[in-house]
Amino acid sequence: MTMQSKIKQLMSLRGSYDRSNLNLETHAKTICQYLVLDINDMSHEMSNLYGWTGKILSVDLTKRKISMLQTQDYSERFIGGLGIAQKIYWDQSLPENNAFHPDSPLIMMTGPLTATMAPSAPRLVVCGKSPCIYPETFVSASIGGFFPADLKKAGYDGIVIKGRADKPVYLRIDNDSVSIQDARNLWGLTNSKTCQIIQQENGKNARVMSIGPCAENGSRIGTVFSDLAGSASMGFGSVMGSKNLKAIAVNGTGKIPVADPEKIRAIKKKLRSMTGEGYYHLYGEPIIAPGTKIVKKVHCHGCAQGCWRTLQRNSSGKEGIRKCQTGMYYAKWDKQRHNRITDTSFFATDLANDYSLCILELLFIMLWIERCVEKGILTEKETGLPLSRMGSREFIETMIKKISCQEGFGKVLGEGTLRASEIMGKESREVTRNFLHHTGRGVAYGPKVFILSALIYATEPRPSITELHEVCEPLTKWALWYTSRGEKTYVSTDILRKIGRRFWGSEQSVDFSTYEGKALASKLVQDRQFVKESMIMCDFAWPVYDDAGAEDHVGDPALESQLLSAVTGLEIDEKELARTAERIFTLNRAILLREGRKGRQDDVLPEFFFVEREELIGDVFGMNNPDLLLPGSGDEVISRKGKAVDREKFEKMKDEYYDLRGWDVKTGLLKKDTLNRLDLNDLIELLKEKVI
Repeated sequence: MTMQSKIKQLMSLRGSYDRSNLNLETHAKTICQYLVLDINDMSHEMSNLYGWTGKILSVDLTKRKISMLQTQDYSERFIGGLGIAQKIYWDQSLPENNAFHPDSPLIMMTGPLTATMAPSAPRLVVCGKSPCIYPETFVSASIGGFFPADLKKAGYDGIVIKGRADKPVYLRIDNDSVSIQDARNLWGLTNSKTCQIIQQENGKNARVMSIGPCAENGSRIGTVFSDLAGSASMGFGSVMGSKNLKAIAVNGTGKIPVADPEKIRAIKKKLRSMTGEGYYHLYGEPIIAPGTKIVKKVHCHGCAQGCWRTLQRNSSGKEGIRKCQTGMYYAKWDKQRHNRITDTSFFATDLANDYSLCILELLFIMLWIERCVEKGILTEKETGLPLSRMGSREFIETMIKKISCQEGFGKVLGEGTLRASEIMGKESREVTRNFLHHTGRGVAYGPKVFILSALIYATEPRPSITELHEVCEPLTKWALWYTSRGEKTYVSTDILRKIGRRFWGSEQSVDFSTYEGKALASKLVQDRQFVKESMIMCDFAWPVYDDAGAEDHVGDPALESQLLSAVTGLEIDEKELARTAERIFTLNRAILLREGRKGRQDDVLPEFFFVEREELIGDVFGMNNPDLLLPGSGDEVISRKGKAVDREKFEKMKDEYYDLRGWDVKTGLLKKDTLNRLDLNDLIELLKEKVI
């Protein structure tokens, strides 16, 4: 019996006295005996804690007070990572406070798999109210590398930060010793310089998360930067800056015990046999500039296979870590200017990371500027930027430093692309309406191509890239199979349909001639990814949709629950994990509703999703499949090129989705019965009119 269950029983004993004529002394003895048993059991449970450390740091920067939360108050219902972070946010935030309010919590949470021998689970989520999203609301980002593991090894499952220091500080964590240190000497420095100085003070093995000048000076688009070029976006670096928190340094030397090491080894062995065509192998080497060389792969903690994260050396000898397409965000303009990709793209990535600018936001900003210049809306005189030299080192350096210093037009750009376009007026705003989501996010793996993405984009202010990758990856493998006539991958139409049935609920989920089956698929994708972000597992390794070693090549969605059970010692099967996933996603919906979301009225798509026209497709699926081919029914193959979302079918799909989730179909609001079913009845009172 869990401690939470015993406390409920104890409270019922107390209630029975109120309703009976039991002798007070007798009843008091019963309660005291039960309390003694609880304390003994608590000690036993804590001494046999696997996966979790049992403690969450709570830091009040205003009062310079450090205290602890107990992980077990949250883990039974929400596991860790995103799940626990959401519940802490629910408990400690006020919806009327903006992102930069001192009392708005900034939450960093690992999961029970972090720092254990579990494969490819090195991450930490960063959560809170985002100043980057429009309008401000709760979202999450995540970061890998070694900082999350060292935080766990120091004895903490996460950190909750509130308040605002009266001067710049950094948080120093050295196992049991936690202190708030003066950081006035670090304020204004870049991330690389900050890390260097902190490691000189705390030892070269100290892991550091820090912010650069952009995040210090009031922009909305500052990132949190960490080792191995890890970066958490959504403006959370700017939230750190608003709290006068320059960095967090951790030295952790402990070990996180696991319940069943042999079972974990067996899962790791099985995983290696399954992932011959894993996401990290599928597309070959990352795109790099001519003359740039890959020195070596760089692995996060506990990662055996690696991904596109590599240490690269450019033609001038400078080294830097790159990952995925974000390492080449400036390449489009670099190539336009120089007729090839040069070291300027390498330089642009390093500069953005060092100053804590969100690389994707910079990409949106430059697309917006380029289109505004074409329409005569922006000029060099008005912006103070060398617009005629876009693609040059001079341009990107000038823009990044103006944003970071909040100088002139840089202050406008520091608001983020969507808000900047509103500041500059109606014509400018029309430009962003044609390529950005109405919350300010860009579009990748969108619903004009993948129908089941429509509900993900409609119901979340910031669709997680993990959800969109789950949609994209098996379909990209199928596209490569189809266009190469089976030479590049084994994911045929038949295998894809089996994957669809096992992971997305039906074979119709991968039939793109119909909207049938897409509502269920969307729900399953969201639930699986929210619980994955709670354990918290690498997006490049999990889930395993296809199996290189099996005859039918169908992956296994039960692996995550098996791994969680092996680490924690709790018996959690696939069905129970799915219920927990639904609870975590529903809590997210509750947070959004409490912060002002109106339900169905706000579950909408940008208008350009309903317009038939060809879009610029810059994602992996489009690059490998420019005709946007997808399977239809039977042997049919269709093209989604130039297609639009069908408005009437989208609304019907929403009806089905709300019904599957147990939400009110007419309003999209939550139902009391559903909250009770998911053990979320404690949310009902605060939601008030948002519950039916």
